[in-house]
Amino acid sequence: MASRSNTKFQKRQKELARAEKRQDKAARAERRRMGKKVGLGGPPIEAINPADLGLPSPEDISDDEVKAEA
Repeated sequence: MASRSNTKFQKRQKELARAEKRQDKAARAERRRMGKKVGLGGPPIEAINPADLGLPSPEDISDDEVKAEA
Protein backbone atom coordinates (compact mmCIF):
# COMPACT_ATOMS: atom_id res chain seq x y z
CA MET A 1 0.00 0.00 0.00
CA ALA A 2 2.94 2.32 0.62
CA SER A 3 4.01 2.14 -3.00
CA ARG A 4 0.60 3.33 -4.12
CA SER A 5 0.82 6.59 -2.15
CA ASN A 6 4.39 7.05 -3.39
CA THR A 7 3.08 6.73 -6.95
CA LYS A 8 0.48 9.41 -6.29
CA PHE A 9 3.15 11.67 -4.83
CA GLN A 10 5.39 11.18 -7.87
CA LYS A 11 2.50 11.87 -10.21
CA ARG A 12 1.69 15.07 -8.35
CA GLN A 13 5.33 16.15 -8.56
CA LYS A 14 5.30 15.54 -12.33
CA GLU A 15 2.10 17.57 -12.69
CA LEU A 16 3.62 20.46 -10.73
CA ALA A 17 6.79 20.35 -12.84
CA ARG A 18 4.74 20.42 -16.05
CA ALA A 19 2.66 23.35 -14.81
CA GLU A 20 5.81 25.28 -13.85
CA LYS A 21 7.34 24.58 -17.26
CA ARG A 22 4.18 25.84 -18.99
CA GLN A 23 4.27 29.04 -16.94
CA ASP A 24 7.96 29.60 -17.75
CA LYS A 25 7.31 29.03 -21.43
CA ALA A 26 4.37 31.47 -21.42
CA ALA A 27 6.49 34.10 -19.65
CA ARG A 28 9.28 33.73 -22.23
CA ALA A 29 6.77 34.06 -25.08
CA GLU A 30 5.31 37.20 -23.49
CA ARG A 31 8.79 38.73 -23.16
CA ARG A 32 9.44 38.00 -26.84
CA ARG A 33 6.13 39.61 -27.82
CA MET A 34 6.87 42.70 -25.74
CA GLY A 35 10.36 42.95 -27.24
CA LYS A 36 8.94 42.89 -30.75
CA LYS A 37 6.48 45.65 -29.91
CA VAL A 38 9.23 47.84 -28.49
CA GLY A 39 11.60 47.02 -31.33
CA LEU A 40 14.28 45.23 -29.35
CA GLY A 41 14.15 42.16 -31.56
CA GLY A 42 17.71 42.17 -32.81
CA PRO A 43 21.00 43.97 -32.99
CA PRO A 44 21.01 47.58 -34.19
CA ILE A 45 21.47 48.11 -37.89
CA GLU A 46 24.36 50.38 -38.81
CA ALA A 47 24.64 52.41 -42.00
CA ILE A 48 27.28 51.17 -44.41
CA ASN A 49 29.72 53.76 -45.64
CA PRO A 50 30.45 53.18 -49.37
CA ALA A 51 34.03 54.39 -48.86
CA ASP A 52 34.61 51.43 -46.50
CA LEU A 53 33.78 49.10 -49.39
CA GLY A 54 35.98 50.94 -51.88
CA LEU A 55 33.00 52.44 -53.73
CA PRO A 56 32.46 56.09 -54.63
CA SER A 57 29.93 57.94 -52.52
CA PRO A 58 26.52 58.69 -54.09
CA GLU A 59 27.39 62.41 -54.21
CA ASP A 60 30.43 61.67 -56.40
CA ILE A 61 28.40 59.85 -59.07
CA SER A 62 26.59 62.06 -61.58
CA ASP A 63 23.27 61.09 -63.16
CA ASP A 64 24.94 60.86 -66.58
CA GLU A 65 27.38 58.21 -65.32
CA VAL A 66 24.54 56.12 -63.88
CA LYS A 67 22.61 56.22 -67.18
CA ALA A 68 25.74 55.32 -69.16
CA GLU A 69 26.35 52.19 -67.03
CA ALA A 70 22.81 50.90 -67.55
